Amino acid sequence: MLPRRKLGRTGVEITMLGQGAAFDISERHLNMMHSAGVRYIDGAAYYLTGNAERTIGRWLNKTGHRKEYFLLDKDIPLTPERLATMVDERLETLETDYLDMFMLAGMGDSDHYHGLEDTKWFADNDWTKAVEKIRASGKCRFFGFSTHTEPIDIRTGMLEAAAEGGWVDAILVSADPLVLRDNAAFGKAVDACHKAGVGLISMKQNRSGAGGIKKVLPDFEEKGLNAHTAVLSAMWTDERFASVCSHMNSFKKLQENAAACRDFKPLTGDELGALDGLLRGAEHVCCLRCDGSCRRAGGTRADLNTIARYVSYARNDGRVGEARDLLLRMAPEARDWSGADLEAARRACKSHLDFAGIVRRAEALLA
Repeated sequence: MLPRRKLGRTGVEITMLGQGAAFDISERHLNMMHSAGVRYIDGAAYYLTGNAERTIGRWLNKTGHRKEYFLLDKDIPLTPERLATMVDERLETLETDYLDMFMLAGMGDSDHYHGLEDTKWFADNDWTKAVEKIRASGKCRFFGFSTHTEPIDIRTGMLEAAAEGGWVDAILVSADPLVLRDNAAFGKAVDACHKAGVGLISMKQNRSGAGGIKKVLPDFEEKGLNAHTAVLSAMWTDERFASVCSHMNSFKKLQENAAACRDFKPLTGDELGALDGLLRGAEHVCCLRCDGSCRRAGGTRADLNTIARYVSYARNDGRVGEARDLLLRMAPEARDWSGADLEAARRACKSHLDFAGIVRRAEALLA
């Protein structure tokens, strides 16, 4: 079994490694996951148009493992009334009578929500009543939201608002060692949530450039860590995070990440500094630290970093159809990079993303 941490004020202990299910997950993979000791599954309604959920539900019922797992699922309700309906829909697809946690997916994103304006929902009377009614029914134990939005000040504001009080029990947030080191306001918001008892789970930490690290330092190799598991270890070293959700879409990733979690020892200050240097010198696929500088420098309204993230889904994860659908659902102005100075945008980007190459790949996807 993998080590666990308490998820904020829920008091529930979850494994420090969670299985992200945004791929064509199989029962064989779920069996491997179970053997590896992972006991937290992270799904969503839109992952493979519900096929991932259906596989997870069948597997949980067939094996009788449901009560062993912290089952988190996500959807995009825009009203309190829709929240109740979507919880019921997720229960039906997953073939279970309760969820451990339901999250509003992608809070802050302009494609579905309205940025910081929607943080008022966290203490809104109608939303609070809807959440409390579902909790009382036993259909879902806890509620929260996920956010990977940029610029980072919106993501920071989402966390700040949740820490002030309301029905939010936990947040699934994109974070990596560079974000935490470079952005003081974001770090303070993480701290505020932790002190308020809002549970924190990190995601997308390995889109920070770990895949672009050519070779890890000998000290990491001696610990059995590769570029990806070194980043996970850095996130686990920050005890404000209960767990990391990882897109483990292969047996190899699953085995490596589970071994790193099982053998985890906090990284020293020197090791964290060394990893920081490796990440800064790596090729990045998207920028978790985005503050909008790329758009301003490029003279465009195109959401260049979100385009980069969607392209990475296709290029790095094989999620080609999903990436195309996400790009097509973007507002027209958000994916109109015509006339943008992409070289100026690259220079201004915190991670120096190759936007010229990224938009070529986006064009190929959209074609």
